[in-house]
Amino acid sequence: MNAFSSIEAITLQHSTRHMDKIQAHFPQAHTQKAVKAFLKLDKGVVFIYTGFYVAGFAETDGPLGAYFLAKTFQTLGFTPVIITDHFCEDYFFEFKTLYIPLEGLFKEQYELLLNTYKPVCHFAIERCGQNKEGQYLNARGVDIKEFTAPVDELFKLGSKTAPSFGIGDGGNEIGMGSFAEVLKNKEFFYDYCVISCDYPIIASVSNWGGYGFIAELEKVLHVNLLPSFEEVEKYLAFIVSKGSVDGIKRESVMSVDGKEWSIEPQILQALKEYATKG
Repeated sequence: MNAFSSIEAITLQHSTRHMDKIQAHFPQAHTQKAVKAFLKLDKGVVFIYTGFYVAGFAETDGPLGAYFLAKTFQTLGFTPVIITDHFCEDYFFEFKTLYIPLEGLFKEQYELLLNTYKPVCHFAIERCGQNKEGQYLNARGVDIKEFTAPVDELFKLGSKTAPSFGIGDGGNEIGMGSFAEVLKNKEFFYDYCVISCDYPIIASVSNWGGYGFIAELEKVLHVNLLPSFEEVEKYLAFIVSKGSVDGIKRESVMSVDGKEWSIEPQILQALKEYATKG
C-alpha cells in the first residue's frame, strides 16, 4: 500500500465512470492542490453542499463524505454548515443544516444567506448540478430537476467572492464543469454539469474523494483526522436507517455506488498509510 504516491492513485481505483479519462487529460495532484488552498483560508464558516436524489431518497454517496469533512473542518476550527434539501433531513443532526426548498429561492434570499453566514469557502461533494440546458441529469441521463433543490445557484453566487471546491465521480456534479474539455467527449460522458469551481477533485466514489481530502490534510498537518472504517460503517448504517439508498442498486442497503462494501476498508487503509508515511 505504501507504493501509492498520490491521493488520486488511491481514490481513482475501481473506476467505472471514466474518471481515469479526466485524470489522463489533467494529470494533476488535484487533492493536494485543493488542500494547499484550503489551508490558506481564515477560520470561519464552510458551506458544504451534498445530497443526490435517487429513487425517492438521497443516495449514500455524498452524505458520508460530507459528514466526515464537516467533522474534520470542525476539528480544525472551522464552522461547517450543510447545504442540502429535505431528502437529507436529519442526516447531519450534529451540524447546522440549511434545507433549500425544491423550488429554490430568490437571488436576494441566497444573497441574504451569504451575508448572514459569510462562508470562507464553498465545498460541494456529490451534488447534482445543472447542465447547459438547466437540467439536473442523473447517471441514467434522467432529469431529476423536480427532486433537486437548485443549491448550485447558491454555490455559483458564493463562488464569486470565496474559493470553491467540488468533488465528483461522474461529471454531472457541481464543480465538474472545470473538466468540460474532457466531459464534452460523448464517447465517455453523456452530459455534464457546467458549473465549475476553483479546486475540482475527482474520485471513483465521491465519498473517497472526501476521505482523500481529509487524508491529505492529515498528512500535511500531522493531526489524526481520517475516520476509521468502523466510524464510516456506523454512519452509513445511520443514514441507511433514514432511507438512504445505494445510487446504483437503488435500494436502502449497506453499500455505496454498487461497489462491494469490502473495498471500503481497503481504501481507508491505503489513505491512512499514505497520510502517515514519512
